[in-house]
Amino acid sequence: MAEKKTKRYLVTYKDQDVDSSKASSILGVSKSKCKEGISFMETDSVPDKDDVLHFENIGVSSIELDDEEHSKLVKKESVLAVEEDIEVHVLELTKEEEQTDLVSNGLGSSEITEGNSYQDGYEHALMDMFSSIMHLGRKGNGLHNGTQTRSFPIKPVPIRPEPILPFPPIISPPILPRQPIPWNISMVKAPEAWSRGLRGSGVNVAVLDTGIATHPDLVISGGASFVQGVTSYDDGHSHGTHCAGIVGARNNFIGVVGVAPLCRLYAVKVLADSGSGQMSWVIAGLEWCITNKMHVANLSLGASVGPRVAYANAIRKCQDHGVTVVAATGNSGHTAFPYVGSPANSYQRGTSKASPIAVGSINQGGHIAASSSRGGEHSEWNQVTVVAPGVSVRSTVLNGEYGFKSGTSMACPHVAGLAALIYEKFPGISPVNVERKITSTASDMGDAGYNTPFGYGLINCDLATL
Repeated sequence: MAEKKTKRYLVTYKDQDVDSSKASSILGVSKSKCKEGISFMETDSVPDKDDVLHFENIGVSSIELDDEEHSKLVKKESVLAVEEDIEVHVLELTKEEEQTDLVSNGLGSSEITEGNSYQDGYEHALMDMFSSIMHLGRKGNGLHNGTQTRSFPIKPVPIRPEPILPFPPIISPPILPRQPIPWNISMVKAPEAWSRGLRGSGVNVAVLDTGIATHPDLVISGGASFVQGVTSYDDGHSHGTHCAGIVGARNNFIGVVGVAPLCRLYAVKVLADSGSGQMSWVIAGLEWCITNKMHVANLSLGASVGPRVAYANAIRKCQDHGVTVVAATGNSGHTAFPYVGSPANSYQRGTSKASPIAVGSINQGGHIAASSSRGGEHSEWNQVTVVAPGVSVRSTVLNGEYGFKSGTSMACPHVAGLAALIYEKFPGISPVNVERKITSTASDMGDAGYNTPFGYGLINCDLATL
């Protein structure tokens, strides 16, 4: 008999506090096969076909099922939903898609290279200045008093007066230029919030992505990997590193600076170095945020599908535990799925806590990016909440370098950085009120009031932190 084909599914329970023992009973598997999800996935172990990974803090399990087992499970009274463990991807545009966006908005590639030339010139000039300072020396043979020890009866030798040498010139310490502020950081008015002492200090921001690479402009406070067979949260793709720089690149006279330059960045690797991963890996990352007391979770990832119950449940659990979840809307503006993608579209009737802050993308001119996913077609989906810069954004990448990327992936971390500033300003604030601060102070764009492409408008770090 041919072996039945199976798929991995995510099971969400009606009882949100179901433990592994009860989960194994509902699923009809032995307790020994029901593993604690994040602990198992943080190792390099790969689950067997009959292993169940249970995420107790969010009431979800990952299990392999054939069609018959799936049909039986969905009918159980204790089960809320059984959904396929779908693939998710980074929400960064390809170069071709990026060029389409620029052309659609009447822009050209010159706007990208202009900023690059300025920044490269600045950094080279800064390095030349430091090199010159290091090679400056003080010429001259130095001063001494000419005293000699003498004994008699040796006739003393006349001491010739030494010539008076001029003092070397006094070199004033260099006046270092200020950190150059990228256009996107100025656009969201982060410097105005910094002028009042806000930098995101003491706030934990988890970047659920391809990891974060070591970079002179970034300080990584910790992290975890939920990619199968991978224990390191290092980034071999560059997407996660780029997003991390937008959130919290340091104010250190080089490169770029993030919205919240003193926040604590955590690398939660839920996507492989290919830029893709599984929904279950993201679910594991969200539970990690709860157990490790994150304040903000940045999700610059997704898929072009409708809302998933498991995501909505996990997001609600995060926000119940004080974690503000921010998600990119997607880059499907030109396709047959021009709607807010998953998990940004997460929705659960009766509570706003099950939906993240969904972020769309605009360019330097304030126009909506042609690729930015819109909402409006499905009344019970979460819609675009706000927008932020997401076209030709320069940030940190691999090998200690800097590069441009576009997409709602790049817009999303601006809002995560703003959330960090709000947490610093208002310690103990709830995620619901973080979102209210962001939406009520956003700069209106497009049609007056809330609208489909822009949501409540462009985020304003200055007003949101008053």
